[in-house]
Amino acid sequence: MKIRFPFIIALLVCSAGAFGLGWALKPEFGSENAAASSLGLSGHGALAPSKRSKSEATLAAAKANPTIAKYLNGGKVASNDMTSAIKAMMKENDPLKKNTMFSALLNQLTPENAEAAFTALRESRGRGGRGGFGRGGGDEMRLMLNAWGRIDGESAVAKLTALADAEREANGENGRGGRGGRDGGGAFDIYSALQGWATNDSDAALSYVNSLESDGEGDDRRKSMYTSGIVRGLMANSMDEAVNFITALPADEGNSRGRYMENVAEEMLDDGAVTAAKWVDTLKDPDLKEGAMDRIAESYAREDLDSAIAWVGEHASEDYASRAVTEVAERWAENDPQAVIDWASDLPEGTQQRVFEEALDEWTEKDPLAASEYLTQMPDSPVKDSAVEGFAKELSREDPQSAAAWAATISNEELRIDTLQDVARDWVRNDRAAAEAWLPASGLNEEAQQKVLEDQGRGGWGRGGRGR
Repeated sequence: MKIRFPFIIALLVCSAGAFGLGWALKPEFGSENAAASSLGLSGHGALAPSKRSKSEATLAAAKANPTIAKYLNGGKVASNDMTSAIKAMMKENDPLKKNTMFSALLNQLTPENAEAAFTALRESRGRGGRGGFGRGGGDEMRLMLNAWGRIDGESAVAKLTALADAEREANGENGRGGRGGRDGGGAFDIYSALQGWATNDSDAALSYVNSLESDGEGDDRRKSMYTSGIVRGLMANSMDEAVNFITALPADEGNSRGRYMENVAEEMLDDGAVTAAKWVDTLKDPDLKEGAMDRIAESYAREDLDSAIAWVGEHASEDYASRAVTEVAERWAENDPQAVIDWASDLPEGTQQRVFEEALDEWTEKDPLAASEYLTQMPDSPVKDSAVEGFAKELSREDPQSAAAWAATISNEELRIDTLQDVARDWVRNDRAAAEAWLPASGLNEEAQQKVLEDQGRGGWGRGGRGR
């Protein structure tokens, strides 16, 4: 069973919540910027400081709102007045009126008053001001940062970076300020501003990200996160822009380009899995195809399993399809694991191993006796090792002693040890005394045995604790 990239999923959650204001991320192919259109602006780059001009409709909307109109002076809102207007908006109890006010204020955002708007919103929230439009109250801040990034991305990111540095210094390197949160100033807020910056000027946004130093794993994750923000920002213009951007990125060992394509594929699924699958078939780059197929396969299998099986089967011999095949097989195995095993017999060995693991996991849950009989007849091979791994992990939930005996038959030493450790954790959870009595003869060294016991003591394992 595949564990998704938690960091990237957190980003997707944080980029959501733009409803009600027209800041939609996915227009139709080749359409103008949906967000700018909904706000009375025009096309790509409409929020650039040197080009931005308020339409008559935008100004009329601001004047029509009595709460906002009083802050207009010469068709603009000065910084001090923007501060007052944001505070007034935050005090509004009616969510629809509040939404309308906030939309009007975003339309009046300029490079001169944007920081004042951000600071006022941040301070109001920090003092316990009423939350945003969605769950957790973060929508207002995300939208504000996106809008600021569009009109003056460089200044927005510089200000947010300074805040992040100050918060890290105040809270320590591992303090909450490093990643930011509801009050702004952290990595997630920079991510939101970068989305807006990329919608207007992706080259400048990418130049900023590339300029960041990479002194460790955390820095690399942050750069990957910010690049994902650029992808999201380009998706506000069109899917084509986002795909072209990802295509131009350098390939790397971890296939980060494929992970960015998962973001695009997520949006393409709005048109249905069948349409999304046809779109994937038009992609030429294997890295991009892998990420897109991986994300779409799961939804396709839920929507139309037979068609999904046929779809991944057409690509099954290619490396880029391996994870997508496994996704579909996992869904299929919930109904007919034997059929999955029969189907997988002609798959490439690496893919076959993962499919067998999933199939045996599901088969063991439904009929452990039949699954064990099938395994007994299988000749020794890497594929059988993977099948036994899936069987033992599932069996360990109910019968860890038998699961341990099966795990011990795995030929591959590394896989055998990993599986024994997984079984041992379940056994400790079910019957610690029996597990402790078995551990010395388990084949695990003393360090591994101690780690199993410590993991269970911390409550970090057990059913649901390994992403199963």
